[in-house]
Amino acid sequence: MSKLQSTLILVGSPKGKKSASNNIASYIEEGFNKNEVETEKVFVTRYKKPDKLKELLKKASESELIVIVAPLYFDSIPALTIRFMEEFSIYKKSLPKTQQKLMAVFNCGFPEPYQNDVAIKICENFASQTDMEWIGGIAVGMGPSVETKSLKDAGMPAKNLRKGLDAIIDFLSNNETVPPEAIATASKLSLPLFLVKFIYAHFVNSGWKKRVKDKDIIKKMYDRPYDV
Repeated sequence: MSKLQSTLILVGSPKGKKSASNNIASYIEEGFNKNEVETEKVFVTRYKKPDKLKELLKKASESELIVIVAPLYFDSIPALTIRFMEEFSIYKKSLPKTQQKLMAVFNCGFPEPYQNDVAIKICENFASQTDMEWIGGIAVGMGPSVETKSLKDAGMPAKNLRKGLDAIIDFLSNNETVPPEAIATASKLSLPLFLVKFIYAHFVNSGWKKRVKDKDIIKKMYDRPYDV
């Protein structure tokens, strides 16, 4: 079986380079490069104009594997990424059928990875509509933990994500079937959920208090006027 020839990684975050999505995408890009797979990482935000969008559609149509890496926005996908998906669905209808694969990686600010499930289902449907082989979707909770650091430097919070991605990249590079266990590993929190929620509650409350300097307002933060 021949090796994977080309991969296009679409970073769907409006934050561009300063995003958790880009850090995840960079890790994937590096992994494919190590396996000698021709890989290009692009930011969807740079392809807003019609002529640039056509350029992106052409890139996507020529890639054997497309990887969408994006954040969760209101239980869905960022607008510019949705726009690409809609336009690509139309664009592919005018082209001869080719064998392409699609994988998605979504990260959210919530502790629970399953919050990304709707966005991943949308991508699975997108793969079906465009005759692409659906590889699977990786759901990443605790997105902020990999926003300010590279995935390599993110430590324990990104342990399972790194382990799962390493395996997935190796399978895909050799055009082998990606086992569900690898997707599950990449989507699994590296820390117990109850501990993650405790940490979130502590840091979020501390963050709000630092932003509010008036002590009287801090007290009102805990008011529950509609509680009966």
